[in-house]
Amino acid sequence: MKPADDNESVLYEVNMEADAAIEGPFDTWLRDHIADLLQFDGFRSAEILQDSTQPPGRVRRIVQYRLRDQAALDAYLRDHAPRMRAQGVAKFGERFSAERRVLAHREEFIRGRVSTENCLNCGEVLTGQHCSHCGQRARVRVLSLWGLLRDVLGDALNWDSRLWRTLRPLAFSPGVLTQEFLRGRRAHYTPPFRMYLILSVAFFLSTTIGADPGADLQFKLDSEGANLQLRDNEQPPAPDAKTPAPAGKAPSTEAPPAAVKPAPAPKLDPDRQKIVDTIVSKLPEKDQARARVEMEREFAAMTPEQAKAVNRVVANPCSAENLKIDIGPLGEKYAPRLRSACNKIVTDSKGFGRALYDNIPKMMFIFLPLIAVVMYVLYLGSGRYYVEHLLFFVHYHAFFFLGGIAIVLLDRAGGLLKNYGVGGILNSAGNLLAVVMIFYIPYYLYRAMRRVYGQGRFVTLVKYSMLGLGYLFFLTLTAVGLLFYTALML
Repeated sequence: MKPADDNESVLYEVNMEADAAIEGPFDTWLRDHIADLLQFDGFRSAEILQDSTQPPGRVRRIVQYRLRDQAALDAYLRDHAPRMRAQGVAKFGERFSAERRVLAHREEFIRGRVSTENCLNCGEVLTGQHCSHCGQRARVRVLSLWGLLRDVLGDALNWDSRLWRTLRPLAFSPGVLTQEFLRGRRAHYTPPFRMYLILSVAFFLSTTIGADPGADLQFKLDSEGANLQLRDNEQPPAPDAKTPAPAGKAPSTEAPPAAVKPAPAPKLDPDRQKIVDTIVSKLPEKDQARARVEMEREFAAMTPEQAKAVNRVVANPCSAENLKIDIGPLGEKYAPRLRSACNKIVTDSKGFGRALYDNIPKMMFIFLPLIAVVMYVLYLGSGRYYVEHLLFFVHYHAFFFLGGIAIVLLDRAGGLLKNYGVGGILNSAGNLLAVVMIFYIPYYLYRAMRRVYGQGRFVTLVKYSMLGLGYLFFLTLTAVGLLFYTALML
Protein backbone atom coordinates (compact mmCIF):
# COMPACT_ATOMS: atom_id res chain seq x y z
CA MET A 1 0.00 0.00 0.00
CA LYS A 2 1.29 3.44 -0.90
CA PRO A 3 2.35 5.55 2.14
CA ALA A 4 0.12 8.37 3.24
CA ASP A 5 0.81 11.78 1.74
CA ASP A 6 -0.71 14.90 3.29
CA ASN A 7 -0.77 16.51 -0.15
CA GLU A 8 -3.24 13.85 -1.33
CA SER A 9 -5.50 13.76 1.74
CA VAL A 10 -9.14 14.88 1.56
CA LEU A 11 -11.52 16.35 4.12
CA TYR A 12 -14.98 14.73 4.20
CA GLU A 13 -17.40 17.04 6.01
CA VAL A 14 -20.89 16.09 7.23
CA ASN A 15 -23.25 18.89 8.48
CA MET A 16 -26.08 17.50 10.64
CA GLU A 17 -29.13 19.04 12.32
CA ALA A 18 -31.28 17.30 14.93
CA ASP A 19 -34.18 18.18 17.20
CA ALA A 20 -33.00 19.73 20.44
CA ALA A 21 -35.15 17.17 22.33
CA ILE A 22 -32.88 14.31 21.21
CA GLU A 23 -29.57 16.17 21.68
CA GLY A 24 -28.25 13.78 24.35
CA PRO A 25 -29.04 10.47 22.58
CA PHE A 26 -28.00 11.98 19.23
CA ASP A 27 -24.54 13.01 20.54
CA THR A 28 -24.04 9.56 22.09
CA TRP A 29 -24.93 7.83 18.81
CA LEU A 30 -22.75 10.26 16.82
CA ARG A 31 -19.62 9.43 18.84
CA ASP A 32 -20.22 5.70 18.33
CA HIS A 33 -20.93 6.33 14.64
CA ILE A 34 -17.63 8.18 14.20
CA ALA A 35 -15.71 5.39 15.98
CA ASP A 36 -17.18 2.87 13.51
CA LEU A 37 -16.17 4.98 10.49
CA LEU A 38 -12.60 5.31 11.73
CA GLN A 39 -12.26 1.53 11.43
CA PHE A 40 -12.61 1.71 7.63
CA ASP A 41 -9.47 1.76 5.49
CA GLY A 42 -8.29 5.28 4.67
CA PHE A 43 -9.91 7.15 7.59
CA ARG A 44 -7.20 8.89 9.61
CA SER A 45 -8.99 11.22 12.06
CA ALA A 46 -12.29 12.93 12.84
CA GLU A 47 -13.35 16.10 14.64
CA ILE A 48 -16.81 17.25 15.91
CA LEU A 49 -17.53 20.99 15.60
CA GLN A 50 -20.55 22.90 16.97
CA ASP A 51 -22.22 25.65 14.97
CA SER A 52 -23.11 28.63 17.18
CA THR A 53 -25.75 29.86 14.68
CA GLN A 54 -28.08 26.89 15.15
CA PRO A 55 -31.81 27.75 14.79
CA PRO A 56 -34.26 27.59 17.75
CA GLY A 57 -35.24 24.04 18.68
CA ARG A 58 -32.45 22.51 16.64
CA VAL A 59 -28.81 21.55 17.28
CA ARG A 60 -26.09 21.50 14.64
CA ARG A 61 -23.04 19.21 14.58
CA ILE A 62 -20.30 19.42 11.96
CA VAL A 63 -18.07 16.34 11.64
CA GLN A 64 -14.87 16.59 9.61
CA TYR A 65 -13.19 13.31 8.62
CA ARG A 66 -9.65 13.35 7.21
CA LEU A 67 -9.02 10.51 4.76
CA ARG A 68 -5.82 9.30 3.14
CA ASP A 69 -6.86 10.16 -0.42
CA GLN A 70 -9.82 10.46 -2.76
CA ALA A 71 -9.70 6.75 -3.58
CA ALA A 72 -10.32 5.86 0.07
CA LEU A 73 -13.32 8.20 0.21
CA ASP A 74 -14.73 6.78 -3.04
CA ALA A 75 -14.45 3.28 -1.62
CA TYR A 76 -16.31 4.30 1.55
CA LEU A 77 -19.10 6.08 -0.33
CA ARG A 78 -19.51 3.10 -2.62
CA ASP A 79 -19.26 0.21 -0.16
CA HIS A 80 -20.25 1.48 3.31
CA ALA A 81 -21.98 4.88 3.27
CA PRO A 82 -25.54 3.62 2.45
CA ARG A 83 -25.45 1.15 5.34
CA MET A 84 -24.05 3.66 7.85
CA ARG A 85 -26.61 6.29 6.80
CA ALA A 86 -29.42 3.75 7.17
CA GLN A 87 -28.42 3.15 10.81
CA GLY A 88 -29.05 6.82 11.69
CA VAL A 89 -32.36 6.89 9.84
CA ALA A 90 -33.47 3.72 11.60
CA LYS A 91 -32.71 5.24 15.02
CA PHE A 92 -33.97 8.83 14.62
CA GLY A 93 -36.16 8.79 11.52
CA GLU A 94 -36.86 12.29 10.20
CA ARG A 95 -35.81 14.01 13.42
CA PHE A 96 -32.35 14.71 11.95
CA SER A 97 -30.91 15.63 8.53
CA ALA A 98 -27.40 15.59 7.02
CA GLU A 99 -25.56 17.34 4.17
CA ARG A 100 -22.13 16.31 2.90
CA ARG A 101 -19.24 17.94 1.04
CA VAL A 102 -15.65 17.01 0.13
CA LEU A 103 -12.69 19.37 0.59
CA ALA A 104 -9.41 18.52 -1.18
CA HIS A 105 -6.01 19.56 0.20
CA ARG A 106 -4.71 22.74 -1.42
CA GLU A 107 -2.05 24.38 0.73
CA GLU A 108 -0.92 24.21 4.33
CA PHE A 109 0.54 27.06 6.36
CA ILE A 110 2.38 26.43 9.62
CA ARG A 111 3.24 29.13 12.09
CA GLY A 112 6.85 30.20 11.69
CA ARG A 113 7.14 28.48 8.32
CA VAL A 114 4.79 30.49 6.14
CA SER A 115 6.15 31.07 2.64
CA THR A 116 4.86 32.69 -0.49
CA GLU A 117 7.49 31.00 -2.66
CA ASN A 118 6.75 28.04 -4.86
CA CYS A 119 8.93 25.08 -5.76
CA LEU A 120 10.48 25.66 -9.19
CA ASN A 121 10.16 21.96 -9.98
CA CYS A 122 6.54 21.07 -9.08
CA GLY A 123 4.97 24.39 -8.01
CA GLU A 124 4.17 23.32 -4.43
CA VAL A 125 4.30 26.07 -1.78
CA LEU A 126 7.64 25.92 0.04
CA THR A 127 7.59 25.48 3.82
CA GLY A 128 11.29 24.90 4.41
CA GLN A 129 14.64 24.31 2.72
CA HIS A 130 13.20 21.44 0.69
CA CYS A 131 9.92 20.97 -1.15
CA SER A 132 7.54 18.78 0.85
CA HIS A 133 6.14 17.27 -2.35
CA CYS A 134 9.14 16.45 -4.61
CA GLY A 135 12.11 17.00 -2.26
CA GLN A 136 14.00 19.56 -4.37
CA ARG A 137 16.00 22.18 -2.51
CA ALA A 138 14.48 25.65 -2.26
CA ARG A 139 17.70 27.34 -3.34
CA VAL A 140 18.82 26.18 -6.78
CA ARG A 141 21.03 29.02 -7.99
CA VAL A 142 24.73 28.21 -8.40
CA LEU A 143 26.39 31.27 -6.91
CA SER A 144 30.05 30.22 -7.15
CA LEU A 145 32.42 27.56 -8.43
CA TRP A 146 32.93 26.37 -4.86
CA GLY A 147 29.16 26.01 -4.47
CA LEU A 148 29.03 23.84 -7.58
CA LEU A 149 31.93 21.66 -6.37
CA ARG A 150 30.33 21.38 -2.94
CA ASP A 151 27.11 20.07 -4.53
CA VAL A 152 29.07 17.55 -6.63
CA LEU A 153 31.36 16.40 -3.82
CA GLY A 154 28.97 17.01 -0.94
CA ASP A 155 28.79 13.38 0.18
CA ALA A 156 32.55 12.92 -0.13
CA LEU A 157 33.40 16.09 1.81
CA ASN A 158 30.86 15.53 4.58
CA TRP A 159 32.23 12.87 6.94
CA ASP A 160 28.76 12.17 8.35
CA SER A 161 27.13 11.79 4.93
CA ARG A 162 25.37 8.64 3.75
CA LEU A 163 28.42 7.75 1.64
CA TRP A 164 30.77 7.40 4.60
CA ARG A 165 28.10 5.89 6.83
CA THR A 166 27.78 3.21 4.14
CA LEU A 167 31.46 2.57 3.40
CA ARG A 168 32.45 1.91 7.02
CA PRO A 169 30.11 -1.08 7.59
CA LEU A 170 30.64 -2.22 4.00
CA ALA A 171 34.38 -2.61 4.64
CA PHE A 172 34.48 -3.83 8.24
CA SER A 173 31.07 -5.32 9.12
CA PRO A 174 30.18 -8.16 6.71
CA GLY A 175 26.44 -8.46 6.09
CA VAL A 176 25.39 -5.46 8.19
CA LEU A 177 24.21 -3.37 5.22
CA THR A 178 22.11 -6.23 3.84
CA GLN A 179 20.66 -6.88 7.28
CA GLU A 180 19.80 -3.21 7.83
CA PHE A 181 18.20 -2.89 4.38
CA LEU A 182 16.00 -5.95 4.91
CA ARG A 183 14.89 -4.56 8.29
CA GLY A 184 13.74 -1.37 6.57
CA ARG A 185 16.53 0.90 7.89
CA ARG A 186 17.45 2.39 4.54
CA ALA A 187 17.50 6.20 4.75
CA HIS A 188 20.75 6.11 6.75
CA TYR A 189 22.72 4.42 3.94
CA THR A 190 23.39 4.80 0.23
CA PRO A 191 20.98 2.62 -1.84
CA PRO A 192 22.74 -0.71 -2.62
CA PHE A 193 22.48 -0.70 -6.42
CA ARG A 194 23.59 2.93 -6.63
CA MET A 195 26.54 2.12 -4.37
CA TYR A 196 27.46 -0.90 -6.54
CA LEU A 197 27.41 1.21 -9.70
CA ILE A 198 29.49 3.99 -8.14
CA LEU A 199 32.14 1.62 -6.77
CA SER A 200 32.35 -0.50 -9.94
CA VAL A 201 32.77 2.57 -12.13
CA ALA A 202 35.35 4.00 -9.71
CA PHE A 203 37.26 0.70 -9.72
CA PHE A 204 37.52 0.39 -13.48
CA LEU A 205 38.41 4.07 -13.81
CA SER A 206 41.13 3.76 -11.17
CA THR A 207 42.77 0.89 -13.08
CA THR A 208 43.23 3.18 -16.08
CA ILE A 209 45.23 5.77 -14.11
CA GLY A 210 48.72 5.70 -15.61
CA ALA A 211 48.09 2.34 -17.30
CA ASP A 212 46.23 0.59 -20.10
CA PRO A 213 45.04 -2.66 -18.48
CA GLY A 214 43.23 -3.85 -21.58
CA ALA A 215 46.39 -3.58 -23.68
CA ASP A 216 48.20 -5.93 -21.29
CA LEU A 217 45.88 -8.79 -22.27
CA GLN A 218 47.48 -10.77 -25.09
CA PHE A 219 45.77 -13.36 -27.24
CA LYS A 220 48.33 -15.72 -28.77
CA LEU A 221 47.97 -18.37 -31.43
CA ASP A 222 50.75 -20.89 -31.93
CA SER A 223 51.29 -24.53 -32.80
CA GLU A 224 50.04 -25.56 -29.34
CA GLY A 225 46.72 -23.73 -29.67
CA ALA A 226 45.20 -20.46 -28.46
CA ASN A 227 45.69 -18.87 -25.07
CA LEU A 228 44.91 -15.60 -23.33
CA GLN A 229 47.47 -14.20 -20.92
CA LEU A 230 48.50 -11.04 -19.11
CA ARG A 231 51.63 -9.63 -20.67
CA ASP A 232 54.48 -9.11 -18.22
CA ASN A 233 55.92 -5.68 -18.86
CA GLU A 234 58.80 -6.21 -16.47
CA GLN A 235 61.30 -8.37 -18.32
CA PRO A 236 64.39 -9.52 -16.37
CA PRO A 237 67.61 -8.09 -17.72
CA ALA A 238 69.73 -10.35 -19.88
CA PRO A 239 72.90 -11.64 -18.26
CA ASP A 240 75.81 -9.41 -19.16
CA ALA A 241 79.47 -10.19 -18.54
CA LYS A 242 80.14 -6.46 -18.24
CA THR A 243 77.72 -5.93 -15.33
CA PRO A 244 79.71 -4.32 -12.48
CA ALA A 245 80.20 -6.27 -9.28
CA PRO A 246 78.07 -5.30 -6.26
CA ALA A 247 79.47 -2.61 -3.97
CA GLY A 248 81.95 -3.94 -1.43
CA LYS A 249 82.84 -6.99 -3.51
CA ALA A 250 86.01 -7.14 -5.61
CA PRO A 251 85.53 -7.99 -9.24
CA SER A 252 86.34 -11.59 -10.03
CA THR A 253 89.44 -12.29 -12.13
CA GLU A 254 88.15 -15.70 -13.12
CA ALA A 255 86.85 -16.28 -16.60
CA PRO A 256 83.05 -16.12 -16.72
CA PRO A 257 81.20 -19.40 -17.12
CA ALA A 258 80.59 -20.64 -20.62
CA ALA A 259 76.85 -19.98 -20.16
CA VAL A 260 77.45 -16.23 -20.15
CA LYS A 261 78.41 -16.36 -23.80
CA PRO A 262 75.60 -18.22 -25.54
CA ALA A 263 76.58 -20.66 -28.19
CA PRO A 264 75.77 -19.45 -31.69
CA ALA A 265 72.41 -20.66 -33.00
CA PRO A 266 72.61 -23.17 -35.82
CA LYS A 267 71.95 -21.82 -39.28
CA LEU A 268 68.42 -22.48 -40.51
CA ASP A 269 67.18 -23.20 -43.98
CA PRO A 270 65.41 -20.25 -45.72
CA ASP A 271 61.88 -21.52 -44.99
CA ARG A 272 62.45 -21.90 -41.25
CA GLN A 273 64.34 -18.63 -41.07
CA LYS A 274 61.39 -16.87 -42.72
CA ILE A 275 59.02 -18.28 -40.07
CA VAL A 276 61.31 -17.06 -37.28
CA ASP A 277 61.56 -13.59 -38.86
CA THR A 278 57.77 -13.39 -39.16
CA ILE A 279 57.15 -14.32 -35.53
CA VAL A 280 59.94 -12.09 -34.15
CA SER A 281 58.67 -9.07 -36.09
CA LYS A 282 55.42 -9.19 -34.11
CA LEU A 283 57.17 -9.01 -30.73
CA PRO A 284 58.16 -5.84 -28.83
CA GLU A 285 61.48 -4.53 -30.08
CA LYS A 286 63.21 -4.98 -26.72
CA ASP A 287 62.40 -8.71 -26.74
CA GLN A 288 63.28 -9.49 -30.35
CA ALA A 289 67.02 -10.27 -29.96
CA ARG A 290 66.58 -12.79 -27.18
CA ALA A 291 63.50 -14.35 -28.77
CA ARG A 292 65.30 -14.77 -32.09
CA VAL A 293 68.14 -16.76 -30.50
CA GLU A 294 65.75 -19.01 -28.58
CA MET A 295 63.45 -19.61 -31.54
CA GLU A 296 66.28 -20.39 -33.94
CA ARG A 297 67.45 -23.10 -31.57
CA GLU A 298 63.95 -24.50 -31.22
CA PHE A 299 63.35 -24.51 -34.96
CA ALA A 300 66.70 -26.19 -35.59
CA ALA A 301 65.61 -29.07 -33.31
CA MET A 302 62.19 -29.47 -34.98
CA THR A 303 61.34 -32.26 -37.32
CA PRO A 304 60.12 -31.27 -40.79
CA GLU A 305 56.53 -32.14 -39.78
CA GLN A 306 56.67 -29.89 -36.70
CA ALA A 307 58.16 -27.02 -38.67
CA LYS A 308 55.46 -27.44 -41.30
CA ALA A 309 52.73 -27.30 -38.63
CA VAL A 310 54.17 -24.11 -37.15
CA ASN A 311 54.46 -22.57 -40.62
CA ARG A 312 50.82 -23.41 -41.29
CA VAL A 313 49.72 -21.67 -38.09
CA VAL A 314 51.89 -18.62 -38.67
CA ALA A 315 50.76 -18.26 -42.28
CA ASN A 316 47.05 -18.33 -41.47
CA PRO A 317 46.21 -19.10 -37.82
CA CYS A 318 42.48 -18.65 -38.36
CA SER A 319 42.08 -21.03 -41.30
CA ALA A 320 39.65 -23.92 -41.12
CA GLU A 321 42.59 -26.32 -40.77
CA ASN A 322 44.07 -24.53 -37.74
CA LEU A 323 40.95 -23.15 -36.02
CA LYS A 324 38.21 -25.74 -35.83
CA ILE A 325 34.85 -24.29 -34.76
CA ASP A 326 32.43 -26.99 -33.66
CA ILE A 327 29.43 -25.34 -31.99
CA GLY A 328 26.70 -27.61 -33.28
CA PRO A 329 23.70 -26.22 -35.17
CA LEU A 330 24.89 -22.63 -34.55
CA GLY A 331 28.07 -23.26 -36.53
CA GLU A 332 26.71 -22.15 -39.89
CA LYS A 333 25.54 -18.85 -38.44
CA TYR A 334 28.40 -17.90 -36.12
CA ALA A 335 31.46 -19.74 -37.48
CA PRO A 336 32.20 -17.13 -40.20
CA ARG A 337 31.89 -14.30 -37.66
CA LEU A 338 34.16 -16.10 -35.20
CA ARG A 339 36.75 -16.73 -37.91
CA SER A 340 36.61 -13.08 -38.92
CA ALA A 341 37.02 -12.11 -35.24
CA CYS A 342 40.03 -14.43 -35.03
CA ASN A 343 41.70 -12.59 -37.88
CA LYS A 344 41.07 -9.25 -36.16
CA ILE A 345 42.49 -10.56 -32.90
CA VAL A 346 45.65 -11.81 -34.60
CA THR A 347 46.04 -8.49 -36.38
CA ASP A 348 45.39 -6.37 -33.25
CA SER A 349 45.68 -8.39 -30.05
CA LYS A 350 45.85 -5.20 -27.94
CA GLY A 351 42.54 -4.02 -29.37
CA PHE A 352 40.95 -7.32 -28.40
CA GLY A 353 42.39 -7.01 -24.89
CA ARG A 354 40.94 -3.53 -24.47
CA ALA A 355 37.52 -4.63 -25.76
CA LEU A 356 37.59 -7.63 -23.43
CA TYR A 357 38.43 -5.44 -20.44
CA ASP A 358 35.70 -2.93 -21.32
CA ASN A 359 33.11 -5.74 -21.38
CA ILE A 360 33.92 -7.09 -17.91
CA PRO A 361 31.29 -4.83 -16.22
CA LYS A 362 28.67 -6.28 -18.56
CA MET A 363 29.74 -9.77 -17.55
CA MET A 364 29.29 -8.86 -13.87
CA PHE A 365 25.70 -7.73 -14.50
CA ILE A 366 25.00 -11.22 -15.87
CA PHE A 367 27.02 -13.05 -13.23
CA LEU A 368 25.27 -11.45 -10.23
CA PRO A 369 21.75 -12.73 -11.03
CA LEU A 370 23.17 -16.20 -11.79
CA ILE A 371 25.02 -16.57 -8.50
CA ALA A 372 21.95 -15.27 -6.67
CA VAL A 373 20.06 -18.28 -8.11
CA VAL A 374 22.57 -20.57 -6.38
CA MET A 375 21.95 -18.81 -3.05
CA TYR A 376 18.18 -19.01 -3.61
CA VAL A 377 18.43 -22.80 -4.07
CA LEU A 378 20.69 -23.20 -1.03
CA TYR A 379 18.15 -21.37 1.17
CA LEU A 380 14.93 -22.84 -0.18
CA GLY A 381 12.30 -22.85 2.53
CA SER A 382 13.84 -19.91 4.37
CA GLY A 383 11.00 -17.61 3.29
CA ARG A 384 13.38 -15.23 1.57
CA TYR A 385 12.72 -13.81 -1.88
CA TYR A 386 15.17 -14.09 -4.77
CA VAL A 387 15.72 -10.32 -4.70
CA GLU A 388 17.02 -10.58 -1.12
CA HIS A 389 19.77 -12.97 -2.27
CA LEU A 390 20.56 -10.67 -5.19
CA LEU A 391 20.85 -7.77 -2.75
CA PHE A 392 23.28 -9.85 -0.65
CA PHE A 393 25.64 -10.26 -3.61
CA VAL A 394 25.29 -6.63 -4.66
CA HIS A 395 26.70 -5.66 -1.27
CA TYR A 396 29.36 -8.39 -1.39
CA HIS A 397 30.66 -7.36 -4.81
CA ALA A 398 30.51 -3.70 -3.83
CA PHE A 399 32.90 -4.60 -1.00
CA PHE A 400 35.12 -6.41 -3.52
CA PHE A 401 35.31 -3.29 -5.70
CA LEU A 402 36.00 -1.13 -2.64
CA GLY A 403 39.01 -3.28 -1.71
CA GLY A 404 40.19 -3.26 -5.32
CA ILE A 405 40.03 0.54 -5.43
CA ALA A 406 42.19 0.82 -2.31
CA ILE A 407 44.82 -1.59 -3.71
CA VAL A 408 44.95 0.07 -7.14
CA LEU A 409 45.19 3.61 -5.72
CA LEU A 410 48.04 2.61 -3.39
CA ASP A 411 49.86 0.98 -6.30
CA ARG A 412 49.36 3.96 -8.62
CA ALA A 413 50.35 6.45 -5.92
CA GLY A 414 53.48 4.43 -5.18
CA GLY A 415 54.40 4.49 -8.86
CA LEU A 416 53.89 8.24 -9.14
CA LEU A 417 55.97 8.90 -6.01
CA LYS A 418 58.62 6.22 -6.62
CA ASN A 419 61.39 8.82 -6.60
CA TYR A 420 60.42 9.86 -3.08
CA GLY A 421 60.65 7.89 0.12
CA VAL A 422 56.89 7.60 0.45
CA GLY A 423 56.58 5.76 -2.87
CA GLY A 424 58.09 2.55 -1.52
CA ILE A 425 55.92 2.75 1.59
CA LEU A 426 52.75 3.07 -0.52
CA ASN A 427 53.78 0.13 -2.72
CA SER A 428 54.46 -2.00 0.36
CA ALA A 429 51.10 -0.98 1.83
CA GLY A 430 49.34 -1.91 -1.42
CA ASN A 431 51.08 -5.32 -1.53
CA LEU A 432 50.22 -5.95 2.13
CA LEU A 433 46.58 -5.01 1.55
CA ALA A 434 46.44 -7.35 -1.48
CA VAL A 435 47.69 -10.24 0.67
CA VAL A 436 45.18 -9.39 3.43
CA MET A 437 42.34 -9.28 0.91
CA ILE A 438 43.20 -12.78 -0.33
CA PHE A 439 42.23 -14.12 3.10
CA TYR A 440 39.65 -11.48 4.06
CA ILE A 441 37.43 -11.85 0.98
CA PRO A 442 36.46 -15.52 1.64
CA TYR A 443 36.08 -14.82 5.37
CA TYR A 444 33.92 -11.79 4.57
CA LEU A 445 31.53 -13.95 2.53
CA TYR A 446 31.26 -16.59 5.27
CA ARG A 447 30.71 -13.99 8.00
CA ALA A 448 28.10 -12.16 5.91
CA MET A 449 26.20 -15.42 5.34
CA ARG A 450 26.20 -16.12 9.08
CA ARG A 451 24.92 -12.65 9.92
CA VAL A 452 22.26 -12.28 7.23
CA TYR A 453 20.86 -15.82 7.19
CA GLY A 454 21.37 -16.60 10.88
CA GLN A 455 22.24 -20.31 10.62
CA GLY A 456 24.83 -22.27 12.61
CA ARG A 457 28.52 -22.51 11.78
CA PHE A 458 28.44 -26.04 10.37
CA VAL A 459 25.34 -25.53 8.20
CA THR A 460 26.71 -22.22 6.94
CA LEU A 461 30.09 -23.82 6.18
CA VAL A 462 28.43 -26.57 4.11
CA LYS A 463 26.41 -24.05 2.14
CA TYR A 464 29.48 -21.84 1.84
CA SER A 465 31.37 -24.73 0.17
CA MET A 466 28.48 -25.44 -2.22
CA LEU A 467 28.26 -21.74 -3.01
CA GLY A 468 31.98 -21.76 -3.85
CA LEU A 469 31.41 -24.50 -6.42
CA GLY A 470 28.51 -22.58 -7.93
CA TYR A 471 30.60 -19.44 -7.90
CA LEU A 472 33.41 -21.16 -9.83
CA PHE A 473 31.00 -22.71 -12.34
CA PHE A 474 29.08 -19.56 -13.20
CA LEU A 475 32.23 -17.41 -13.19
CA THR A 476 33.79 -19.76 -15.74
CA LEU A 477 30.57 -19.82 -17.76
CA THR A 478 30.27 -16.03 -17.90
CA ALA A 479 34.00 -15.65 -18.66
CA VAL A 480 33.70 -17.95 -21.66
CA GLY A 481 30.61 -16.05 -22.75
CA LEU A 482 32.57 -12.81 -22.36
CA LEU A 483 35.28 -14.11 -24.72
CA PHE A 484 32.77 -15.13 -27.38
CA TYR A 485 30.72 -11.93 -27.02
CA THR A 486 33.81 -9.74 -27.32
CA ALA A 487 35.03 -11.68 -30.33
CA LEU A 488 31.67 -11.40 -32.10
CA MET A 489 31.42 -7.67 -31.38
CA LEU A 490 34.84 -6.81 -32.84
